[in-house]
Amino acid sequence: MSSVLALKRNSSTVRYCFEADAEPGVLPRALELLAKRGLVPARVFAQADADLLSVEIEVEGLEPDTADHVGHCLSQIVGVRQTF
Repeated sequence: MSSVLALKRNSSTVRYCFEADAEPGVLPRALELLAKRGLVPARVFAQADADLLSVEIEVEGLEPDTADHVGHCLSQIVGVRQTF
């Protein structure tokens, strides 16, 4: 598991949760990390409140190494403030 981003897992789902600056490019960059691996999220939730964007992305069927790598990459996106 990435030390930078907490991944909440059950037997088949990885959930990425993070807060970021409410800027137009943050969510597309996050989803691009999955798309370029040929993955489609099972669920995406994003809510903007003033200058803060809260995001949850669920993906099914990821190998643990891939899940950790995607989590680390998400934490490196410009504008991501906090991961949990």
